[in-house]
Amino acid sequence: MKKILSLITALSMTAACGVSVFAADKENGEPDVIVNGSKIIFADQNAKIVDDVTLVPARGVFEAMGCKVDWNDASRAVTVTSETGVKEVIITIDSDVMKISRFKSLFEKEENDYTLEVPAQIINDRTMIPLRAVSEAFDCTVEWDGGAYAVNITTGDPILLEGYTYTAPDADSLVQMSLSTDKTGALEAGEEFTIYVDAKNIPEDSFISGVTATFVYDKDKFEYVVDSGSLINDNDEEFEGLSVENLDYNNGAKVVFVTIDETNGRKTGGHAYKATFKSINGESGTIALGNSFHSVIGYESSIMCTTGTSDKTYKGKNLSLDTTPLTIGE
Repeated sequence: MKKILSLITALSMTAACGVSVFAADKENGEPDVIVNGSKIIFADQNAKIVDDVTLVPARGVFEAMGCKVDWNDASRAVTVTSETGVKEVIITIDSDVMKISRFKSLFEKEENDYTLEVPAQIINDRTMIPLRAVSEAFDCTVEWDGGAYAVNITTGDPILLEGYTYTAPDADSLVQMSLSTDKTGALEAGEEFTIYVDAKNIPEDSFISGVTATFVYDKDKFEYVVDSGSLINDNDEEFEGLSVENLDYNNGAKVVFVTIDETNGRKTGGHAYKATFKSINGESGTIALGNSFHSVIGYESSIMCTTGTSDKTYKGKNLSLDTTPLTIGE
């Protein structure tokens, strides 16, 4: 029952949340922010450059890094904690002091203060904190792309206690997600064709219990066919589950399809999900998987696997996502 409720909650959020898409706006000092190649889509307030320092909403960017973000209303402070819980940054509104603490061991904690060039502040009722200072506190690489008017952030290895080492997983062993199609040759106006979401490296003794995919495509060439999606089992047969479709998401269509049917759930690599598209005018075009991160909904594309009673969603750095566009109609 708990799993069913959590799935329904996730579906409801996806259906209820509208998407406000902000593009880099140099005139208003609002750059794009990109984390590990994923553009951050802010719900209602974009990043803002103040006195040559980029401020960002407290949530979104750092959650995309895997950090936990908490707000203390009484102290007017934001606490950002590393995914491992080893390092913590505290920033207080209107204060130029950023407090950094790190556990060196289970019993030893190191604390330091860092002076900010620009303090955290409230902009349009949103808590805005310095992007570079906090990112670098978590050992991230921060680069400015003046041509694209964007900040590119690359996260480092997980922050561990002293004496512990991190071994990065083999990229080829990660759960993989990509697109394929059975359509070849030219298109005719009104012709329908199938797009598959393919999965690879499903963990042993698991089944695919959820697929979230954003299809990014030219809406003047293709149309997503409503209610055409379905999950696919190991015999390449369709089976039913709970689904939500948001056809107005970003510049494409976002779908979420989940199941608790372990009997039919795909346990091996192959077609995990299928959807139907229709050609509008017979012209060729591209369809790709989206990899952006929305500050409320999360990553655009992910795969959830269930082992026994435990669910794990593979997304961000834990998912090998192929965003190479498929060309349809050639």
